[in-house]
Amino acid sequence: MASVLARYRKSLLERTKHHLGYPYNLDFDYGALSQLQHFSINNLGDPFIESNYGVHSRQFEVGNLHGILVGREVFPDGILYASCESHYSVFKAARMYRMDCEKVNTLISREIGCEDFRAKLSLHKDKPAIINVNIGSTVKGAVDDLDLVIKTLEETGFKHDRFYIHCDGALFVLMMPFVKLAPKVSFKKPIGSVSVSGHKFVGCLMP
Repeated sequence: MASVLARYRKSLLERTKHHLGYPYNLDFDYGALSQLQHFSINNLGDPFIESNYGVHSRQFEVGNLHGILVGREVFPDGILYASCESHYSVFKAARMYRMDCEKVNTLISREIGCEDFRAKLSLHKDKPAIINVNIGSTVKGAVDDLDLVIKTLEETGFKHDRFYIHCDGALFVLMMPFVKLAPKVSFKKPIGSVSVSGHKFVGCLMP
């Protein structure tokens, strides 16, 4: 067994030296979290419904579902707008919460197309807007222009008290402060919530 594990560890060390294409953090120092590493934590299913697997951290993993829920609670009759590149959980949230949802076309960069967004907003000026902004879409890494989304809302007649923005930053938002000229995601702007995935860049071992 020792020799099998030694060979496996050697293989992992070699592959890690040349590993590209997936975001993660190898500078592990779990500190206070090390006491939790002897548990098999698995977040099965919907974070809001108890499952038969009791060893989970779903109370901490609500992300997009929670952000969009807050938007709907603020604006019960609001319409959810999300680019067609958004994570499936965004559209799942719309179904769960019985929200009207408008899928917005994207540019060649796969970021949200604000001309199509403007056109769809114009069709529903009588209802508040709840917007999912991607800060790194899951498959193609598209980053929506948050400032342009806000500007489009304002120019279409939506004041800050008539829209709610959720930023899905699971893929990129934790690295944005360190990227030159990257869009700035900040609560100094009129956004309501941000979701992040700690296991990608912070290096959380479990969800």
